[in-house]
Amino acid sequence: MFRSIIFACLLVGSLAVDYSGYKVIRATPRNAEAVEFLNKLQEKFDLWRESRGVGFGADVMVSPRDSTWLRDTLEDRGIEFSTMIEDLQPLIDAQMTPSAEAGFYEQYHTMDEIDDWIDEFAATNSGKVKVETVGTTYEGRTIRKLVISNSVLAKPIFFMIGGTHSREWVCPATMMQVAEWLVSGRTDLADHMEFHIIPVFNQDGYVHSWKTVGGDRMWRKTRSPNDRSNCVGTDPNRNYDWQWGTGGSSSLKCNDAYMGTSPASEIEISNLQDHVLGIKDNVEVFMDVHAYSQYWMYPWGYTTALPADRVELHAASKAAVDAIEIVHGKQYKYGSIANVIYVASGSSADWAYGVGIKHSYALELRDEGQYGFTLPAEQIKPNSEEFYEGIDAMVRHIKGL
Repeated sequence: MFRSIIFACLLVGSLAVDYSGYKVIRATPRNAEAVEFLNKLQEKFDLWRESRGVGFGADVMVSPRDSTWLRDTLEDRGIEFSTMIEDLQPLIDAQMTPSAEAGFYEQYHTMDEIDDWIDEFAATNSGKVKVETVGTTYEGRTIRKLVISNSVLAKPIFFMIGGTHSREWVCPATMMQVAEWLVSGRTDLADHMEFHIIPVFNQDGYVHSWKTVGGDRMWRKTRSPNDRSNCVGTDPNRNYDWQWGTGGSSSLKCNDAYMGTSPASEIEISNLQDHVLGIKDNVEVFMDVHAYSQYWMYPWGYTTALPADRVELHAASKAAVDAIEIVHGKQYKYGSIANVIYVASGSSADWAYGVGIKHSYALELRDEGQYGFTLPAEQIKPNSEEFYEGIDAMVRHIKGL
């Protein structure tokens, strides 16, 4: 009956999941009971966004077959709702079919295209860019990062990750555009820090989200199998070795927030942790970039308690979101993860902060749900522009420039 049960299973030899007629419904709770009900829907549906409290909507993707049931149930419970997306498949088709007028950085790309770009970009800009290996994925792909610097002199590292959740396509696209601007000198940002950028971290999931045979555009997790289950994958951002499994994650293997069997059970997470620990003393900023909702967040995620460096992290975040708003008028909420969005244990930002990287952040880029994970390609450039200005302002704040 429900998508999370049907499509979380590994599909072999079938066409990609067809989302024709699928809708995204935003339901807004007016009391605590409604909040609890809506967030429990993730046991049956794909919850694009959980409700973070009374008055804050949950975005629920629903199939044509289940749409009437969901609407009737919400009405019976007196929960207000509206349709954010009327039909999902045309938006997916548009993302996969670039406009003839779109430039390279104004369209979404497959993993093969991104790999080719990494090679060409590094070769073309060999005086400023090199490529290093972070590790491998479950399916044997090589996770690579770009190292971008304007000089041979050592500088503190800004470590940036895109594509942790594979359906968040705007994140790899943004990483690529930012890399190009760092090299071309949009500002002097690369004079102040050395940028280490992983365009696509969860490569197996990203490839699966593009497959026309056996794929699923809405795939979020890794692609490792789960013992005694047909459901595949672990949420990579619930699998880090910091307060793992203490709340805001799931022990259910079919759940999109499944935390795995143990901390860093996913090879991608284990490799990344080892890699970052090896350079940790030089990393000044760690940032894991997601979408959507327009949030600029810092630890903690596992608890609503604030970190020891809350004043500095809050001030740096404010500098960023103020700069973002100037560009295209987009407003980002900022604060600690658990207080801005929800409790989430085993996250990358918590882990990075926990091992000693003070400036650790988790972001959610555009938009606020009008398109969600199917953000049109024409928004890649303006999204990248405001994100770049945000990190530029944050670095200047940190450096006192």
